[in-house]
Amino acid sequence: MRRFRRLDLCLLLLAGASAIADTSDPQATPEQQLQKLNKDMEELPDAISRASTAEERKQLQARWSQLPLDFLELAERYPKDPVAVEALMQALAHANGTIYPDIRETSPGSRAFALLRRDHLRSEKLGRACQLAIFGFHSGHEAFLRAVLETSPHADVQGLACLSLAQFLTDRLNRLEVLKDQDQPELLERYLRAFGKEFVDKLRAQDREPITREIEALFARAAEGYSRVPIPVTYYGSGGTVGEKAEAELYQIRNLAIGRPAPEIVGEDQDGKPLKLSDYRGKVVLLDFWYHL
Repeated sequence: MRRFRRLDLCLLLLAGASAIADTSDPQATPEQQLQKLNKDMEELPDAISRASTAEERKQLQARWSQLPLDFLELAERYPKDPVAVEALMQALAHANGTIYPDIRETSPGSRAFALLRRDHLRSEKLGRACQLAIFGFHSGHEAFLRAVLETSPHADVQGLACLSLAQFLTDRLNRLEVLKDQDQPELLERYLRAFGKEFVDKLRAQDREPITREIEALFARAAEGYSRVPIPVTYYGSGGTVGEKAEAELYQIRNLAIGRPAPEIVGEDQDGKPLKLSDYRGKVVLLDFWYHL
């Protein structure tokens, strides 16, 4: 009996997926169409995990892969309706939250950022998109964040755009350092497969110094101008405020980066004698931090 119930559930979900796939139903309002897609997005992962045959799983996975395009089509069909922004957010969340998002201009994530930049820069709901723009290295992510920071009339959105742009540039700069590491050729090959030689060559050609200065300036702007803006708690964010996050990043840049003087450390050595790190300035020092339980 349990087996038949599982099969019935999968068949019902498949039937529902087929119905939801046609979001152009003239009898459904834009809001109703969005609700159908959201329900599909919520139910499909569980349906895929419960699929009893390879064919059922294949069909459900195909529907799952189609979802970002359906959200995009809904936003394009009703660009002036409030559902457009939410649909584009869902397309981004589905298509962009990976370590190697598709960077092609025709990818769902890139198209969603382009539509938000073109039609919805003044929306008060762009904070979530700013957080998602941190993922990946596509120039469209950077262009979106800069446009939001320059154009948005909402301080909280501006704050998240400022912080996210600094984080985006930091992450890209760190990946640049990885690409320069001659001891890890396999990483270069992975980047070439994921992003293509032209994109990787442009990344490697960037000058580190001006990027580093801009990153510090952006974190400082975020800390000073948007200190109390809350960071939404999501699966890709840890909450807190823009000011807290920016101050922590500034401390790293100004005190812990390679080439910076180490901050003072005062304590006791293993023999219980007073120790100051500054007493060893000019010498090679190995610090080993440990404690007894």
